[in-house]
Amino acid sequence: MTNMVTSTAERIQSEERPPIVLTALDRNRLLALLRTAVMTIDAGIARFLGEEIARADIAPNDLASNSVVRMGCEVKFIDHSAARIRCAELVFPEDAWNNHCISILSSIGSALIGLGPGQSIRWTEQGRARSLAVLEVRASARRSSPSQMVRS
Repeated sequence: MTNMVTSTAERIQSEERPPIVLTALDRNRLLALLRTAVMTIDAGIARFLGEEIARADIAPNDLASNSVVRMGCEVKFIDHSAARIRCAELVFPEDAWNNHCISILSSIGSALIGLGPGQSIRWTEQGRARSLAVLEVRASARRSSPSQMVRS
């Protein structure tokens, strides 16, 4: 019964999530990441990121860098769970080497992707309600690493 209640609550919550936008490049890179990291990442985070990718509207790669949270961008947001404002760069796991980077394979990273300034999102992580709101998005001063490039 608990699984059914949890599944229903998660389904309702996913239906209430705000609209998000991914560039075609980010979508492809994130799908490739999920395929290659499926055995090494938390199943809940993989499911959450997969849901976000599946429900996103896809935009051209030249989408304005300050319009939505993209891979490699800097984002200023309110983490309601921690009751603080954070500034960080959204990165692939291999680039999350300092406190100013958030891996896309974290629940916060998965929640941020595709949101625009003024948007907020709520989700459940290990039975705990979480929420955040994006305040500002801007291009990162740091260049994308070669590991972030899609290889054919």
